[in-house]
Amino acid sequence: MFQANAAQSQDGPIPNTELLHKVIENSIVQLEEVLPPNADISLDVKLPEYDWFVRHRSIEVLNSLGYSVGGNNEHDRNDYYIVEMGVEWIGIRYDDVRRRSLFRSRIMTRTADAVFSFRIIGGGKDRVVRVSESISDEIAYSRHREVENPALPFTQAPLPGGSLTERFLGPAVIVAATGVVVYLFFSVRS
Repeated sequence: MFQANAAQSQDGPIPNTELLHKVIENSIVQLEEVLPPNADISLDVKLPEYDWFVRHRSIEVLNSLGYSVGGNNEHDRNDYYIVEMGVEWIGIRYDDVRRRSLFRSRIMTRTADAVFSFRIIGGGKDRVVRVSESISDEIAYSRHREVENPALPFTQAPLPGGSLTERFLGPAVIVAATGVVVYLFFSVRS
């Protein structure tokens, strides 16, 4: 699992789409172990909904690694590969809501993760590679809507409830402290 170091920019937390792009990039880079350098590739993404999101980033990464995506479909060439990319899961999760201290704002862990299966046909072989990637960081609980894209459901996630301490102990401490202050105020006056 990869921890995002620079998840907070000067303008706020980075969007969920950027985290998901990084997850796709990390997954595609792992194909270098299976594909020969500078091979021609035909990429077929098996994600009926939002395949453009995964396909666009995958092609960018493959091109940056020196592969020729789109190829000329000469299946008898040794350096031509068909890559079928199945998307088992891609999305965002929010977990672990907490406060750094009693009176500070709440933060939560944000995780972008994906599971891909790649069927690679070429070079006289037909093999399947399964890749799982995750990136986690922390964001302010109140800023979750800023990082989500309403047009892309996989960039959104339900918010977790606070912990037992967050929900009951924190307010109980505040009520008790207020009660002590009121009691002391009236006991000192009399």
